[in-house]
Amino acid sequence: MSYTRQSREEYNVHRHNVCKSLGLTQNQYNWFRRKAEKLHKIYEDECNGLHPTEEIYSERAFKLYKEISAKCKPMKLEYFCQTDPRGGTLYLDKKPIPENNYTRAHLIY
Repeated sequence: MSYTRQSREEYNVHRHNVCKSLGLTQNQYNWFRRKAEKLHKIYEDECNGLHPTEEIYSERAFKLYKEISAKCKPMKLEYFCQTDPRGGTLYLDKKPIPENNYTRAHLIY
């Protein structure tokens, strides 16, 4: 995928602001972004009926939830995974994230 200079600059500003707000390095942000991309693919495949069983879907998603949780815990970060593949997947914040208002947290994309 190719990005315009403007979209790349907007992304870098977003990443910088999220990193500053949450106390992350760019490498840590990128780690979360890669996990979010994998989760998004799992959610998309589930939506399209590409997982042979519900157990396989759950195992794949749970593995990533464990990795994200383990990374968040020492950083004292909360996370929320939005399972609808039409929008953002992973949200992070320093305070608890309510399920009915998760967009107030920082989207990792």
